[in-house]
Amino acid sequence: MKKKIVILSISNFFKKIKNTKNLKFFFINKRSQLTYSYLNKIKPYLIFVPAWHWKISEKIINSYTCIGFHPSPLPYGRGGSPIQNLIIRGHKKTEICAIKLNKVLDGGDVYTRKRFILDGSANEIFLRYNKEKLAMIKQMLKKVPKPKKQIGKVVFYKRRKPYESKIDFRKTIPKIYDFIRMLDLDIKNFPKAFTTIDDLKIIFEKVEKTKDNKLRGRFLIHRNK
Repeated sequence: MKKKIVILSISNFFKKIKNTKNLKFFFINKRSQLTYSYLNKIKPYLIFVPAWHWKISEKIINSYTCIGFHPSPLPYGRGGSPIQNLIIRGHKKTEICAIKLNKVLDGGDVYTRKRFILDGSANEIFLRYNKEKLAMIKQMLKKVPKPKKQIGKVVFYKRRKPYESKIDFRKTIPKIYDFIRMLDLDIKNFPKAFTTIDDLKIIFEKVEKTKDNKLRGRFLIHRNK
């Protein structure tokens, strides 16, 4: 009998995983689809959560093995906006942790860790992040490692607010560069780096650093409503 695997993802990227003679996949991309009764009909062997925005009920977490992903070296960097919070603190590399979900936010035991570089724009980083998560899922489908408890001091990040995307031009050129690139993500309502002049709002994206320590990129100007 085939093992049934559920994938929770708002991104179609993870539909690249195809059924095999031993595995059958079920993809859920809407909050309303994720119910205990639906899962109880499927009775999944594993539930992977590579890209999901909503809280999963404790009943589901306690009933099934749910494996999530977090791009920080846990227990350092729990919480929201981890990639942006790492970059703004000067980190150049991190880890992707596959964790067993429990009632503690990002506090579950870790199945596996993978080193990850934070180069490039947020668009480029998240594309690589998805590729790495996909590779980790495929590896765990072959053999699920024994999860290990997180060890070390817990450091928690707060999810960034839209107003925090305003650029502080008193910072150094490298810090301004990092600030713009870490927010350059083409997702609806994601707050890109900006500044204001009178009633104008200027949004910055596609930044690159020149050899003589200057920045060039693209900007969009509109009047604040």
